Amino acid sequence: MNQKLKETFREITELNCDEKFYKSYFEASKSQDTLEQFLADIDKEDAIRRHLVIPDLLPNIISYYMDDDEYFSENDGRNIFISRHNRYTPGFTHKHNFFEIVYVYSGKCVQNIGRERLCFQRGDFIFIAPGVFHNIEVSNDNTTVFNILLKKATFYQMFTPLMKQNDIVSEFFSEGLYNSQHINYLIFHTGATGKANIQKHMIQLYQEHLFHDACSDQIMIGMMTMLVGLITRYYLSTVESSLTDNKRQEPDHFMVLNYIQLNLNTVTLTEVAKHFGFSVSYCSRLIKASTGLSFNEWKSALRMRRAERMLLNTNKTVAVISEELGYMNPETFIRSFKKFTQMTPTQYRKQIDIQKPEKCDTDMPSL
Repeated sequence: MNQKLKETFREITELNCDEKFYKSYFEASKSQDTLEQFLADIDKEDAIRRHLVIPDLLPNIISYYMDDDEYFSENDGRNIFISRHNRYTPGFTHKHNFFEIVYVYSGKCVQNIGRERLCFQRGDFIFIAPGVFHNIEVSNDNTTVFNILLKKATFYQMFTPLMKQNDIVSEFFSEGLYNSQHINYLIFHTGATGKANIQKHMIQLYQEHLFHDACSDQIMIGMMTMLVGLITRYYLSTVESSLTDNKRQEPDHFMVLNYIQLNLNTVTLTEVAKHFGFSVSYCSRLIKASTGLSFNEWKSALRMRRAERMLLNTNKTVAVISEELGYMNPETFIRSFKKFTQMTPTQYRKQIDIQKPEKCDTDMPSL
């Protein structure tokens, strides 16, 4: 076994430092007393920097809507992002504007997609369409789940041939690309073993992601195209799908929070209430009950989280970021950012790379 392969398997099997934190959080949550003590001992500044998902302490840094900027930096030119889902991460419901593929490499997990709660096991591939609310729960050491995220443009380039078929796979991909979604997900059950040796291909793909170089993105697009081709060739008979009305799946609070995120720069509480036909007081209570924060606090937290991504993933100046986030002047933005992170935007941009712990997936949250 070569060194890269050894490192890949070690990365897959060993708990990283974020997972160790989440496991302790999971265990502490079994008792109110131990949970309160655990939360009291958390370094909030460190948790914010690492984008840890802690609903009981930091609900304001959890994003309910994720777009391409969250994972695809304009500086590195990647079109495919692969992560190993951090075990024990608290399930947080969210959606995004790109396709996600979930692969259960080993063990078992639970995924909530829309209003359905589904159990998956080794060998299952789950294709989730853009705009569909979902979360995942992995609550043991022995389960390994991969998330594969694809830009819409890349997905179109890779899977146009599949859309020419007259089957449910073609319908799913076509609807997702043209925003007319009725099928929320597809599931392929490839099993623990099989003709196509899916596990081997998945490891090779993840290894290419871990040891990324100038040629990796092109290679990964080719590998991903082949992988999906093998799945549809050998396992089409195992496919399951959901034919549901998405409008019935989005509870009021998700719709409201999503609307705020999509219109973050200019949105007001009055506008949100009017859009959904709510009273201002009901809308305010709904946001407070869902996030633990007032409308203004929630809006500010979302702005700060978006600012962090822009500071990390772009070369835009502080003044430009301030303007794009809807601030009247950079000084107001800088004060708000420092209150949220205890650093100025310039300090944050300079220090974040130095402060990242080794072997931790701290660049972005798991899905």
